Amino acid sequence: MKLAGFFCMMLLLVAGAAAQGAQAKPAAPKRATGTQPKYKAIWERVPFNKDVELTAISCVAAENCWAAGAKSTILHTADGGKTWEAQLGGDPEATEEDFAEIFFLDAKHGWALTERSGLMATTDGSTWADLGKLPSLSRSIRFISPQTGFLMENSGSTTQSKLQRTEDGGKTWKPVNLCTVDATVGGLPRKLQCMMRVARFLSPTVGFLGGGAEIAMATRTATFAKTADGGQTWTTSVIPDSKHQIVDLLFWSEQQGLAVLDSGLAYWTADGGATWTGTVNAPRWRSFYASGEGKILVGVNRESGQQIGYSFNGGRNFTSRPFGAPAEVRAVTFFDARNGYLVGEHGMAYRYRIVPADYTSPGMIGAAAPSQ
Repeated sequence: MKLAGFFCMMLLLVAGAAAQGAQAKPAAPKRATGTQPKYKAIWERVPFNKDVELTAISCVAAENCWAAGAKSTILHTADGGKTWEAQLGGDPEATEEDFAEIFFLDAKHGWALTERSGLMATTDGSTWADLGKLPSLSRSIRFISPQTGFLMENSGSTTQSKLQRTEDGGKTWKPVNLCTVDATVGGLPRKLQCMMRVARFLSPTVGFLGGGAEIAMATRTATFAKTADGGQTWTTSVIPDSKHQIVDLLFWSEQQGLAVLDSGLAYWTADGGATWTGTVNAPRWRSFYASGEGKILVGVNRESGQQIGYSFNGGRNFTSRPFGAPAEVRAVTFFDARNGYLVGEHGMAYRYRIVPADYTSPGMIGAAAPSQ
């Protein structure tokens, strides 16, 4: 029994010494939980090499795009802007009519609209044919198949417009509807004539229109219309309490979209335009907006080009970043949330990219990324 007690006492002494040693041992340094980002978003400079103003751009893939602009110019890139091929124009000394819009359905089928409503088209992605003159003041051309397309014809009046439809690739056009809308103004019912400015189609059947209706001298309300039968019938409504017309409209699903007013305000919807909510911190300037499947929306200051607003939640709010553009921005487009382009004066073109954090490129400008 004495021997057993001795061993118990020794075990207690050893355990106590070990505990004191453990308490005296300095704590291991904590590892930093934060890590440096592996990637970043940038605008990379990819200009055309001649002094021609670029006013529109359309992409069918991340690196496959067409840009249009002054002097009857249509450019194509197959490598993300590293090189540009002039399919039409490209001569700064030329006197041909300027292009206002360009739209590509796929890599072969594209249409370009001039400032005076002339229309040109390609069926191979490289050679262009003149389809003649469209109705006066035509804008917002969109196609949903190689044969079926839409555009807005404004009569020159401030109160009326017509949606035109083609079934032969743009050779002939027929009016679809004349816009009217029921609204409440000053607590009283009003039936207003409206002028739609933009048309957007998600499919051969589902489409949207945006514009305005005059409710008093120099005062308009934003008007919105939706079709589910390819433009044969429309449901028209107004954005309540709006004082300006819609100048751009983006939808990436039947329910989710963004309307931009000419005041610079923007409204988002999650129910197909049944209700609208003003965005938070939206750029309050005349802006160009672009959408990458709704995952990125970008607004650019048209006058100075020194600020860009980014939204990564369908336009619910925006964050602003500086953008030291060397020339005025004319158009922005995004193929998806990771690949976009902007173009402008003097052949200016930039590509939005996600690149490794240590990547550098001459003249690149930092941008906001979807994960930020």
